[in-house]
Amino acid sequence: MRFALFLLFVAIGLFPVDAYAQRRPMQKPKEEPLELPTDPRLVEIHREFVTKAEKLGDEYARKKDWEKARVVFGEVLKLVPNYKPAVEKMKVINGELSNANKKVITVEAREGWQDTGIDVIEGSPLAFRTEGQWLLVHESDANGLEIPREIRDYKLGSLIGVVAKSATPDKDTVPFTIGTQKQMTVPQTGRLLLKMHDLNNEDNRGQVRVEITGNF
Repeated sequence: MRFALFLLFVAIGLFPVDAYAQRRPMQKPKEEPLELPTDPRLVEIHREFVTKAEKLGDEYARKKDWEKARVVFGEVLKLVPNYKPAVEKMKVINGELSNANKKVITVEAREGWQDTGIDVIEGSPLAFRTEGQWLLVHESDANGLEIPREIRDYKLGSLIGVVAKSATPDKDTVPFTIGTQKQMTVPQTGRLLLKMHDLNNEDNRGQVRVEITGNF
């Protein structure tokens, strides 16, 4: 088993020095125990896949096709999750993807889900930065206002988002809180929608400016 692991590390421990790797110098990773198969033939399959996949990922990275490179190294990490060279290269790739595109939109407090016009890809990095203020309006009598159960999961008046199949989210689609700023990994492929969190948005006032950066 140890000899098989040694062969695997030797086979996949050498990497071509390319332009994108030079931007972020990578130290030689320390060897750590990995959960690999004991069958020598299966170890060889692992070795062959990782070697070929890394060559393909490096090729995409040299061409600055960062999304394809992300997918390739993601597959490597599915097979060997603690493989540090792939982890480090994914950091570089995600850094590039985080600044690949930028769009600024205005989100109105009085409207429901608003289409950003952005199609996002599952697993890609996405960042938000919000400026401005809006007014959350709720009228009641002396008995006060009971917050409906269906909107208790998020702070009232907060900026929330959702990735949906269309401009109208399905009931099963789970929103996420954005707030004034957020960095995240896209949960699924689809259309990005934003809104103020409220059960009825029609009586709210104001708007916020949202800068969105990422791979889209």
